[in-house]
Amino acid sequence: MITGNPRLMIVAGEPSGDLHAARLIRAISREFPGVSAFGMGGEEMRGAGAEIIHDSSPLDVIGFGDVPRVIPALYRIKCDLIARVREERPEAVVLVDYPGFNLSLAKSLGKLPRPPRLIYFIPPQVWAWRGGRARTIAEIFDLILTIYPFEPGLFRQEGGAAEFIGNPVAFALQEAPSREAARASLGIPGDARVVAFLPGSRRREIERLLGPMIDSAGPLSERFPGTLFLVSEAEALPEGAVRSRLPSGGGGVRVVRGLQHEVIRAADAAAVASGTATLECGLLGTPMSVCYMGDFFTYMLTKYFLLQVDYISLVNLLAGREVVPELYQGQVRGERIAAALGPLLADPAARESQTSAFGEIRESLGGPNPYERGASEIIRVLEGAS
Repeated sequence: MITGNPRLMIVAGEPSGDLHAARLIRAISREFPGVSAFGMGGEEMRGAGAEIIHDSSPLDVIGFGDVPRVIPALYRIKCDLIARVREERPEAVVLVDYPGFNLSLAKSLGKLPRPPRLIYFIPPQVWAWRGGRARTIAEIFDLILTIYPFEPGLFRQEGGAAEFIGNPVAFALQEAPSREAARASLGIPGDARVVAFLPGSRRREIERLLGPMIDSAGPLSERFPGTLFLVSEAEALPEGAVRSRLPSGGGGVRVVRGLQHEVIRAADAAAVASGTATLECGLLGTPMSVCYMGDFFTYMLTKYFLLQVDYISLVNLLAGREVVPELYQGQVRGERIAAALGPLLADPAARESQTSAFGEIRESLGGPNPYERGASEIIRVLEGAS
């Protein structure tokens, strides 16, 4: 049994991690009301009752080219977090995603004279990257909580303790609106042709992807007159971040803030920034093309030296084949995006090819509430340590 009021350090370094951490904190608090949490995160964690000693919002980066600007801050934060663990001696440290920083922090914490229990919630996709990350993570962490069903075996074969807890994206989408309800909430006629643009939830993604996506609206409108175009503005962005970058007159598109699931469900096809949104589109059954444009150094380093898989989108990775077209770097242009989306609007067979694969992915990721399951596993570790 756990006695007293256990204290956890939780470290999340980007908006998605902040959200996942907040939901995990709430689940732990429901199961063990006396627990308290502190660490690095953002407004979501703060809203869940965590004491935020370092705000993660200035640390969100895309690609290696963005890293140098935050290295000094990350180093100072890492040193302070280590000092806090020495002083406060939390029962466990839970690290959420953000592998570049969190793996370095975990290695340092593991070398302390009396290291805390180390738990990785949503580890990096070791199956996609070259190197021995699976072995490293298995050696460092007391528990690894994974969100894809095939991942525990990768860590267990390296001697680690890992559990599949369910997929947060698949779980969240269980309450997503139907196509009809989504269109009704957005005021879109049921028979309208709709294309969605999802340029991402980070400032750099917006800077790089929004323009080419908007440029595709012209050729698509010529081929499919009357098409409605929606742009999703993520709530993680400052309000107006997308609208302020639209051409004069709005570019013929409508910006929708904070209703990404409705936008996806309402769309007949979507152009999507590489990342979690590709999985959301797949699970919601919306055909898509995926776009990636990072700094040149990151792209070359990743493509030729780090990545050991053939795809960048989660749906293609999970399917093990190219289900959706992927556009990289210089390919991310308006006419190329339009050419990728056109068949999805005109050809039922092209749509069916994608949606049938999406159904297989949806079935593989169904499962329990990942936050409640994660909370139970964390409490089990704490009880074992008491």
